[in-house]
Amino acid sequence: MKLPAIKLPSKLSSVTSKIPQFKRQPVFNRPVPTSHNSFLSRALYITLLAILVAFSSAVIALKALTLNFIYVNQDMGFVFEIGDDAEPTILAALPRMLFMAPAQLAIVAAAMSVCMGIGHGVFIMRDWKTGTKTQNYSFRRNTMFLHLVNTLTILFSLISIYVTHKSTSHFHAGYVTRKANISPNDSNSVRYNAGTFDLETWSCELQTEPGAEMVWEDYGRQCRIEMAGRAIMIPFLITGVLVAGFAVSALVGGKRVEEQKTWDKQTPVKGDEEEDEVEMRGFNAI
Repeated sequence: MKLPAIKLPSKLSSVTSKIPQFKRQPVFNRPVPTSHNSFLSRALYITLLAILVAFSSAVIALKALTLNFIYVNQDMGFVFEIGDDAEPTILAALPRMLFMAPAQLAIVAAAMSVCMGIGHGVFIMRDWKTGTKTQNYSFRRNTMFLHLVNTLTILFSLISIYVTHKSTSHFHAGYVTRKANISPNDSNSVRYNAGTFDLETWSCELQTEPGAEMVWEDYGRQCRIEMAGRAIMIPFLITGVLVAGFAVSALVGGKRVEEQKTWDKQTPVKGDEEEDEVEMRGFNAI
């Protein structure tokens, strides 16, 4: 059974054909106009990414020196002077328990920052003139999530470094003397096994220890490296937060521009509204 086809009268069809039809435009995943503000935002993005890569490279270099010092000296020792009457004792260069995870986590966070900073910067430079690829919604959304994850990784590494530095043990020369007298052995060597240390505390305390005068210079150099590595984590985190915040603002601001542009296309002008009102009156009269 066929349904009857309903046809509108000629006058009614002519009136309805004149009613403006709004074609919905996609709100997202559309390029933002490359205005003067867009060029400024790209220039600011490049600057922040360059600073992030610079801090990341410095963190990698400093933490690599930390791990290198640990791996090189884990089986080394030096002569520790206990006193005038006692025989010298060979003290291991590193304690038995030493925090290594914070330095490794910092290297991971810095390596992620270098890769993301260079990769994002390359995309921006290649798309500098048109901005059609780096200004669309999907690209800005993905970069925002990546920078947020990277910032959280930097934050975790900074927290681990400062927490371990705060909770570290401290060196006591009496432990070495007591250990050497209680359990003497053929090699007369002692490895410090009282507590867990971070390398900064261990090296900074031994650089002024009277019994370790022969290695003051080595521990003093490593102490300065460790202090610099811990201090640089603060500007490193601040830069990561700025990059992530700028990525969020670019996503939200770009979305507003796209919505406004789409709304302007869909909103009829004043003259069209008056003409539509006249046509609707004719339609009601019919």
